[in-house]
Amino acid sequence: MFIPLFALVAGIGLLTIVPQDPQPSVKTVDKAPSVAAAELVKKWDPADLKKMDWLCGTWVSEDGGRTTEEHWRPLQGTTILGSSHTFDATTTHFFEHLRITARGGSIAYLAMPGGKPAVAFLLVTLDDGVMVFENPKHDHPQRIRYERTKDGVTATISLLDGTKAQSFVFKKKA
Repeated sequence: MFIPLFALVAGIGLLTIVPQDPQPSVKTVDKAPSVAAAELVKKWDPADLKKMDWLCGTWVSEDGGRTTEEHWRPLQGTTILGSSHTFDATTTHFFEHLRITARGGSIAYLAMPGGKPAVAFLLVTLDDGVMVFENPKHDHPQRIRYERTKDGVTATISLLDGTKAQSFVFKKKA
């Protein structure tokens, strides 16, 4: 079987950027924290993913004619799959494939904005109704925080020091 060299090289590059195995090392994801940095992060048990079940469902935020929906599927295996879609009546403004998964003793939030290669953010905090993921090597955001609220969920992205923060206030879709 003949495979053009560019296809083979492109395929190998894709495998190193977007891991298919649910537990590859952190270094296989583009812009992920280094292995040394990952070792400084608290080790998480895959069972901790069950504590995130409150995030599952479809969440809606409306702002000035634009709607953002995040949909999180229930935990299956060691992964919670998600997607985000921002649109108005005529245009899709943004979309993102998401997943929260157990990976090599860590739990990571992997974001693929606009279908780009995955960027990993490691779980640093998991409390009742709060989860925080960080990647200090990423330009923006460096921190992703989800908090369960009385009326829904608030997702906040920011730099590690809290600057350049942007919050999305979601309500459960009926």
